[in-house]
Amino acid sequence: MLDVKIRLNLKNLEKLSRRYPDISLSVREAKVTEALQLLEREVKINTPYGAGPVHLRDSIHSKTRIEGRRVAGFMGTPLEHGEPVELGTKPHFPPVDALQHWVERVLRIEDDKRARSVAFAIARKISRRGTRGKKMFGKAFDENRSRVIAILNEIPEAIVRRANRL
Repeated sequence: MLDVKIRLNLKNLEKLSRRYPDISLSVREAKVTEALQLLEREVKINTPYGAGPVHLRDSIHSKTRIEGRRVAGFMGTPLEHGEPVELGTKPHFPPVDALQHWVERVLRIEDDKRARSVAFAIARKISRRGTRGKKMFGKAFDENRSRVIAILNEIPEAIVRRANRL
């Protein structure tokens, strides 16, 4: 599981948060949400589109959560195969039926016997080599780290702007 934590030492944020607690919380929630939406879009772009009834790409979601005065952002997927797609797998023999479904839908092989044969060949290869991770979460974060930090660095100025409108 990929777990990324960003802690910023933003000048005057603690002081601004004490002076304008509600504004601070609202701005921090908005900026964390903005950063998560950027990352979610990038993760989805890099996520393979499968053949199942629920696609991994469609299951990826982000959420901003307020815990007391703390704002935290989370992104992930509830699907079991999300982690193996992200990280890859060791050699194992996957279920041929699931691969056959994928072969029929993605490779568009309609003949049942031929699709089963191709699925078995893929399963045999996975049993020898495993699978490579797509690293869609890791790549999205690595490629957008500076943009995420820039968004979060806007927090103090945004608090001041909103406070000045009062």
